[in-house]
Amino acid sequence: MTISGRALCTALLGLMLYATELHAEAPIRVAVPDISNLLTENENGVYQKILDRALSNLQVDVDERFYPYKRALLVFEQGGADCIYSFTEVLERRLGEKAVIASFPLGKFSYHLFTTKASPPPEGLASLKGRQVGAVIGHETYLDPLLAEYDIDIVWAKNDELNVAMLDHDRFDTIIAAIPDVRPYLDGLSYAPERPLLESYDRLTCHNNERNQVFLGDLSREMRRLKEQGVYEQLAGDLYVDFDSQSVGFWHSD
Repeated sequence: MTISGRALCTALLGLMLYATELHAEAPIRVAVPDISNLLTENENGVYQKILDRALSNLQVDVDERFYPYKRALLVFEQGGADCIYSFTEVLERRLGEKAVIASFPLGKFSYHLFTTKASPPPEGLASLKGRQVGAVIGHETYLDPLLAEYDIDIVWAKNDELNVAMLDHDRFDTIIAAIPDVRPYLDGLSYAPERPLLESYDRLTCHNNERNQVFLGDLSREMRRLKEQGVYEQLAGDLYVDFDSQSVGFWHSD
């Protein structure tokens, strides 16, 4: 090989190594959906606080971008983000269980039927056949499988505040909402805590690749440590929903 040829190969190798280094140092892109009190555009949501605290002890750069609820899901599905808050079961259903991995929970949530304080909550979805019921736009990603067999007219509201306001103004007499999202309005609501429509966990959900496996393994160990030390409850305050940190599964790279 000539000197000029060796020089060219060396230059190309250097560019490849440089590009690889840049790629390795690229931040983890996280899509942030709008979830009442838990994930907010001004970055003070409960889950954002928990993730920020966990990341403070890790050597990783994260770039969070806020989107409307369903737009965040689309951005992740189209590859515009490496990870997204929540949607674990939804994405497993849409992309396949092996296509995504998820962290230790950021929190636990449950869907319930709510009425005004003066009225008892319905026994279940079957009792609402043919009636109008309020719910929040975007929550159909979780609720559609539950509602498929029932003839219920869902009136979709922009957020929990509007959903509760329409209930208070007799737009309908029942709403479907999630705990802890709706907790700020519980003083005026009636529901049956022992009869959830759905229970699950909010996690950081990522595309399944080697880089994200290492990231979620390190992150999950730190998150579990924070949960067991009471930091979750401290950061969440009245929005805190307890769960057994030893009984939940999560991705780990060990």
